[in-house]
Parts: sequence; C-alpha cells; structure tokens
Amino acid sequence: MSKHEEEILKLVFLPLMKSSLTEDQMAVQAAELAKNIAGEIKTFVIGALVAVTDRFMSEDYKKRLLEVLKMTQIEQWIRQEGIKEGWQEGIKEGIKEGEMKKAVETARAALKRGLPEDVVAEITGLDQETVRRLKAELN
Repeated sequence: MSKHEEEILKLVFLPLMKSSLTEDQMAVQAAELAKNIAGEIKTFVIGALVAVTDRFMSEDYKKRLLEVLKMTQIEQWIRQEGIKEGWQEGIKEGIKEGEMKKAVETARAALKRGLPEDVVAEITGLDQETVRRLKAELN
C-alpha cells in the first residue's frame, strides 16, 4: 500500500476510531492528514471534510481548521476565482468608462457643430442634463 493510500485510509477511519479527542479536535487532525494527500482527490477530501464538520464544529475550531487548511488547493482555487471575477469586473468598468468618454467626445463635437441638445442626447445616449452641462462648458 502506498503512503498516499495509507493517508487516505487514516483520514477515512479517523472519525470512527475511539479517541479521547473531541469531535472538533478529530476534525482538525483529519484536516492535517487531508492536507498531505497528493493529487486531485485532496480537493474533494478537504471539501467533504469542511462540509461535514461545519454542522458540529465550534467557531473556535472552525478558525483552527481554517489555519490548518490555509493555502490548500481549495483556498488557491477560491483566490483565483476571486481574482478572475475582479478582473472581469474591472474590464466591464473600463469598457463602461471608455464608452462614456466616447459619448462625451461625440457630444462635444456635435455641439460645436451647432446640433440641438435633444439631437445630441439622442445620438450619444447621454441624458439632457449632461448635454446641457457640456454645452455650457463649451461657451
């Protein structure tokens, strides 16, 4: 039996063994074992452990469990997803800002040519108040 398989068996049977440890302590010990598992199964085992222990684990031990699991594959995945979502939001905001700048440039050019405010608002998608403000800035 490989070391990897032994670690998984220990992890599976740990909660079934009689122990003087509390359930909270056994869960932290199981997390320490899970952290040493190699391969993709590690993510599954840690996820299952977190899901199962959440029902009975005290807040104090949840914090300990979090410390044990820091920078596991799950945490790395969560961070990567957060970064990816942040980038996507940043790109969306950048596009909106760029569209707004372009609309303002177009409005200024149209106002300089003497187009009526309502026409400029319709063409650019800007509201009437913004177009009026832009016209006042030009004068």
